[in-house]
Amino acid sequence: MAFSTLSIDWEDFGQLYGKYHYKDITEPVNGAIERQTDIILDLLDETGHKATFFVLGILAKYRPGLVKKIAAKGHEIALHGQNHEAMFSLSPQAAQKDLEDSLKIVSDITGDKIYGYRAPFFSVNETNLYVLEILAELGLTYDSSIFPIKMSRYGIEGFNQNDALYQLQNGMEIVELPLTISQYVKKKWPVSGGGYIRLMPKFLVNKVFADFKTNGKDSMIYMHPYEFDTNWINVSDNYPNDVTYSKIKVFALNLRWNLFRNSVREKIKSLLQQHQFKTCLEKANYVKSNGNSTKLLGCPK
Repeated sequence: MAFSTLSIDWEDFGQLYGKYHYKDITEPVNGAIERQTDIILDLLDETGHKATFFVLGILAKYRPGLVKKIAAKGHEIALHGQNHEAMFSLSPQAAQKDLEDSLKIVSDITGDKIYGYRAPFFSVNETNLYVLEILAELGLTYDSSIFPIKMSRYGIEGFNQNDALYQLQNGMEIVELPLTISQYVKKKWPVSGGGYIRLMPKFLVNKVFADFKTNGKDSMIYMHPYEFDTNWINVSDNYPNDVTYSKIKVFALNLRWNLFRNSVREKIKSLLQQHQFKTCLEKANYVKSNGNSTKLLGCPK
């Protein structure tokens, strides 16, 4: 049985842009995340689908009402870590603290058990598979952090492309829901979300997911709130007062983050109208109940 799954990495563009380039995380101030969340929720209401929202802990801390609003609509709330740190840049102890902090914040807000996690930047790779052990020890059922393709910043080349239940070195089990890839012109592409869906024409997006369905292959869409928003992003709005860039650099950065964003909502709507999407937890429960665990060789802490 093939599953199509829709997931949202719920984070605020301005909050993170400032963090990575200039300053510490601050409270979102421009109302963008509220507007973007409403756009997504309205689209899901319109098409009758449920999605998984991988919630960033530091954003949930500042916007608990939005997390409750998402959950009240019947969507799954899962974890996206605390401060959007790449997990392979953290020590095992720091990684555990990041996960524990985000789990406490998000579960306290929802009052419900949290079952899943996706690492920022898909940053679980062959060097830090112990992250999966930490997740299992915290009581999570599944992870969705691994791209089964080696890219410049993420991925594990040759990793199993199928959803599977794994036996970990600590004797526990976890379901891995890898991100979807496709092969065209003898090359593998991570076509299932983010900038790829934003940049691909609508007919090609539809064809990719139609091929998945025809071939009985599971597919996972991942998107971010800012990608659904047609309001122009001006990166200089997120600069501190003592930072300036040339007009050419600002133009290039704005082009990078705004190109074809106005096409995303219709592309996702088209997919939602053609396919039946489930939450990641529904998929993980299906995998767990329909297969035996496979031993996963991890890395010592």
